[in-house]
Amino acid sequence: MDEYAQRRRIQQRRRIRRRRKRIRAVLRIVSLSIVLVALLVFAKQISKLNLGDLTWARKQSGVPEEYVNEADTSPDVPVFREGDALREQMHKLAKKDRDYQEIYDHYDEYPESLMLALSNNSEMLDFVKGYLGAEHVANGGLTRAECKADIPLLIRWDKRWGYAPYGNSDVAISGCAPTCLSMVVVGLTGNTDITPAAVAEYAEEAGYYQKGTGTSWSLMTEGCEHYGIHGQELSLDRNVIMKHLDAGEPIICSMRPGNFTTAGHFIVLVKEVDGEIMVNDPNSKSRSKILWDYDTLEGQIKNLWGFTK
Repeated sequence: MDEYAQRRRIQQRRRIRRRRKRIRAVLRIVSLSIVLVALLVFAKQISKLNLGDLTWARKQSGVPEEYVNEADTSPDVPVFREGDALREQMHKLAKKDRDYQEIYDHYDEYPESLMLALSNNSEMLDFVKGYLGAEHVANGGLTRAECKADIPLLIRWDKRWGYAPYGNSDVAISGCAPTCLSMVVVGLTGNTDITPAAVAEYAEEAGYYQKGTGTSWSLMTEGCEHYGIHGQELSLDRNVIMKHLDAGEPIICSMRPGNFTTAGHFIVLVKEVDGEIMVNDPNSKSRSKILWDYDTLEGQIKNLWGFTK
């Protein structure tokens, strides 16, 4: 065999090996692609199944899809500040946001309690911006969606009633108890005229607001009778709470400092959903979209009352 023929044979073998390598590479890519597609299809089907089950379960429970479990989120815990520390915190917020700067420029014109609330709750920003120029009266009723809700979420600093006076300040600052009772009354009786401002006005006139301490707990047992509902003090027990919620009986809780407040506060336990608790917090829309674990709430509950019509 001459040298030329031998060289050609070597080159041919090399071309065959290269071709085989390309074929194997293509086959590996195709195989990998098939596996990836199969995994994606499988994952999509599983996702659809799980999310579908969750969505169905929450729809059956009346829980909006945007709700999240407490374990899947990290709600901010409010921090108590006063004096220079509070002013410094508001100054920090003002450096980052023009709207906060507008408020900070008139810092001394606002009640310190309102500045503390805003420093812990950005949801209040628009309300606080309108505070100095607002007429301090109630000027609105419930929306159609709120009227249809089993227990509507009403926010104490809503502009419809937040500027209205209550006690030493207004509903936005001191009106968590009247706002909670308003939610319960509307939900149980269907009387949509009982707004937070209406309850606040009644509570103050009937002597259920106590200077220096806030709303008396007796509003939840005696005062609620004014609206045709019955309130009873409950024991702080998981089974008791779940039993009342499962029976469609909302519960109002007086809260210690923790996830919801730096001092004192009231919230509504609306219903039980798969072992967790749906809460209406009159101070926070975001905290009201969390399904709370009982163990998280238990240590923060100072007292509680169940309500029936």
